[in-house]
Amino acid sequence: RLQDKYLRSAAANGGPDLLIGATDWIGKFAQSEVVAPLDDQIPEPQLQRYQNVALSALRYKGKLYALPESLETVALYYNKAMIPSGPPKTIDHLFIRANSRDYWNGDYLLAYNTQFYFTAGYLFGWGGKLLDTEGQAQVDSPGAVRWLDFLKSMREHPRFAAKSDYGYADALFREKKAAMTINGPWALGDYQQVLGNDLGVAPLPMVEDMVPAMPFVGIKCLMFNPNSTGERRERALDFANFFTSTSNMTRMLDMAGHVPAIKGLAIPDDHPLAAFERQAKWGTPLPPDPEMKEVWTPMDKAIEEVLTGVNPPPKAIANAQSLIQAKIEAVRKQ
Repeated sequence: RLQDKYLRSAAANGGPDLLIGATDWIGKFAQSEVVAPLDDQIPEPQLQRYQNVALSALRYKGKLYALPESLETVALYYNKAMIPSGPPKTIDHLFIRANSRDYWNGDYLLAYNTQFYFTAGYLFGWGGKLLDTEGQAQVDSPGAVRWLDFLKSMREHPRFAAKSDYGYADALFREKKAAMTINGPWALGDYQQVLGNDLGVAPLPMVEDMVPAMPFVGIKCLMFNPNSTGERRERALDFANFFTSTSNMTRMLDMAGHVPAIKGLAIPDDHPLAAFERQAKWGTPLPPDPEMKEVWTPMDKAIEEVLTGVNPPPKAIANAQSLIQAKIEAVRKQ
């Protein structure tokens, strides 16, 4: 993989001057000292060009280790022909509308892939957390229990297709059996081909009025090799400035469907990516901590325990807390 190849080459005093990667690379690279901190190299006026949620995701142990290029989060896709009056604004509205056949048509109102990444916005919306400032597990909380209760209610409702299966939810929406689904911008082109002008995109239904869901926000970003200094570093910084300029971000938006991480580039309200931009402003930066890799599997396991009736939400999230902390401690002993 590119990540491992870069790590080996940079650790051996080699590697490229500049690397384009993802948020979850930063913690491991920073610990291994194969990416350069940028706080004393980027003037504050230049940093002000970037959205705050993007910069927050690229800080590790108080230091900035990358410059953001684009944002990635999830939003609500819906079929306008199946929901003529528009999507629900809140979770309560979602459940009320699910029981009203005058509001929508199809087999399901929502096809929801319940894997942790796609549902985490509601965990955070109810105040749940993952890791504390020391990288210790912090998942067992009242907010996490409410999140799992919500997923359980969706699974038990006959008008929701809630299952930990990306392909299942994706197919139901494509086949027009489900009026809505939750997915990322990577699915936009395919959904446009299937639904054409009937495709709508909106922020996720809020937890309650004025309390948004807060899904993960990942960042495509530019990192700098500490082995590159002097003129080579200057050229890498110049390229990063060009690559994240307003003119180039406009091209990336139009041609590649990237949601820009800079301020001052307004996406038109009727553009489907505008919903992702709005949702990202309410989102939760994907933690760069290396400990984060120990979170995914236990949290998916907690969801499955609840959806299959193996354990109630308090027990399932307590199990996840214990498992994540044990994994973190085992890795730190290595």
